[in-house]
Amino acid sequence: MKNYIPLLFLFFSFLIFPNNSIEAYSYEITIDQSQTPRDRKLSTEEVKERGLDLLANQIVENIDEIDLRKTARSAIFETSYGFRWKMVNLHTGKVIIVKVDKNFHLISARNRDKSKVMIP
Repeated sequence: MKNYIPLLFLFFSFLIFPNNSIEAYSYEITIDQSQTPRDRKLSTEEVKERGLDLLANQIVENIDEIDLRKTARSAIFETSYGFRWKMVNLHTGKVIIVKVDKNFHLISARNRDKSKVMIP
């Protein structure tokens, strides 16, 4: 009987004193997620349907630092300001992050360390 008393005390303490901090924490998470829009990865079908491949290639061709024969492009993400994607040089590992607005006008092309590659 002595062994059951601490277990019963522990069990009933959770029932008597509910933990409101867990509920408050989950409430804060739902508020933050609804207020900060996340980047949405576009599917390959959606990219082809909108013609974003061609527009992305036109933007990248105008950037002198990118050699198209040696680079790979990540998926295109739709953001609140427009679109973004990464270009990776497969030989050197250099990463360039390209951002464009909704009308596919270049906003910025930056290296991984946030230094500008090209000024629009």
